[in-house]
Amino acid sequence: MSELDEKILPEETPEEEKPVEPASPEQEQEAPAEAPAEGGEPEPEKEKKIVPGQGVDAEKYDVSEPWLDGRRVDDSVRGLEIRYDLRGDEVRKALKYFQKKALYRKNTIFTVILAIIAALYAQSIFQDPSYTMGYLMIVLAVGVIWILWFLPSRHIKSAAQAADLSQDSFSLEICPGGLLLPQEDGRYLVGFDRPAVRAAEFSDLFLIVASREKLFVLPKRCIPEEDQQSLREMLKEALGARFELVQAKE
Repeated sequence: MSELDEKILPEETPEEEKPVEPASPEQEQEAPAEAPAEGGEPEPEKEKKIVPGQGVDAEKYDVSEPWLDGRRVDDSVRGLEIRYDLRGDEVRKALKYFQKKALYRKNTIFTVILAIIAALYAQSIFQDPSYTMGYLMIVLAVGVIWILWFLPSRHIKSAAQAADLSQDSFSLEICPGGLLLPQEDGRYLVGFDRPAVRAAEFSDLFLIVASREKLFVLPKRCIPEEDQQSLREMLKEALGARFELVQAKE
């Protein structure tokens, strides 16, 4: 063979690829399912709205009880159990503190706005004493101001009286993750990670604000000294700046 023939020989063609046959239904059934990754944790329980059987209502609820968002946990989750009862003076102190934090600023702003409106209508009446609508609006503004401050005060009084008359005792379990509340279908965790959850320590009680509607008042007279220290450290660790020491501010 000449050198020219060697140069024009065709290149070797690759072997034809065989088509891949689809797996039969029997083979698909025999294929093992993918195992979950090692160390994987089961999905957490979804949160549910629960109605606690204890605690102090922040306001008066005539239609329905205030609820909290909780996640069901098993019996392996344990915490510090506190058995307690409530007196009227303890409920009064807790509600006054809560209202000062949650309501006073808002009510003060509304009061100033309504007072300005009443003053403007009073000026109109001074210029025109026959301005009947002005009298009506002044009465309305003053009435709303009265309601803003009277209803919270009345709720404190009625809640304190109810606590003095009640002979009920309660049990609350607190763990580093939050409050453990019993329900008919198990125990639920109301987490400390919620921004609305706050706590305060007074000289004679602990106050845990679980939401804008529900408070838990824990008198120190019902808590042994060593448990008070454990509870204090637990709240500080879980809540950080949302835990306030108010002993010197009473």
